[in-house]
Amino acid sequence: MSKANHLKTIASGTLILREGESSDGVYILKKGRVSVSRVNADGREIVLAELGKGEVFGEMSLISHLPCSATVKAIGEVHVLHLSKKQFVRALAGNVTSVENVLRALYRRMRNMNLRVMELEYQLATQCVKLESATPPLTTARPGSVTISGLTEQAKHALSDLQCFAIEKFPFRIGRWSIEGEKDSWFFGNNDNDLDIHDIAPYGVSRHHCRLEKKGSGIFLVDTSHLGTWVDGERLCKKASFDKILLGAGSHNIYLGSRDSVFAFKLTVH
Repeated sequence: MSKANHLKTIASGTLILREGESSDGVYILKKGRVSVSRVNADGREIVLAELGKGEVFGEMSLISHLPCSATVKAIGEVHVLHLSKKQFVRALAGNVTSVENVLRALYRRMRNMNLRVMELEYQLATQCVKLESATPPLTTARPGSVTISGLTEQAKHALSDLQCFAIEKFPFRIGRWSIEGEKDSWFFGNNDNDLDIHDIAPYGVSRHHCRLEKKGSGIFLVDTSHLGTWVDGERLCKKASFDKILLGAGSHNIYLGSRDSVFAFKLTVH
């Protein structure tokens, strides 16, 4: 594959992908930044994330004909590598490493699609129970298990719009995505972070921000940043002595960086 044939320069302010419309292929950012936004129920445009060098968007066009779930807009002039489905297949045959970032994005997307199917199956089973009996609905959550959900649009986007994500491995690491982290891991290997946050500069989320640990029957949240993590109104900080907290049974509100961070999550210990 000749990369030069597929490199495009896109002017500042250009809408590269539009929410609700089809994508013409996959894009790999080579230089510059783009914003990812969505119109909410009130008709307001919400910026969900900014993407930079090495990141991928439009990858769903390779495996489906579904419309784009968000709008992608150039912030300043950007340079992208654009591949249609046929061009992507040729690239795979010629040199897998040239599209390694796309493979990672597709792997994450397919993993999250599988989680969404599981989520829908659970919701359907719960509705059936409600219709058949007046007893409380069954739950798939095991005692001691942990789930995470987004409290803001940006947090929901980080979780690929899953209503509830089950954390099945510990430690579970949360931090800001960077191309340096991607270079350190192979497509089928373990990513440095288990939950990547696509933060907007100036960054409020550290590359290695916090992690969840399981010790015996206890679930702990540990701050590993210099910016701090707010847990139920209390600030944890790596620089201070108070950088670790035991999460009791029930729900806990987690804010990354600042008390009013747009990356706000609900962690539930079952």
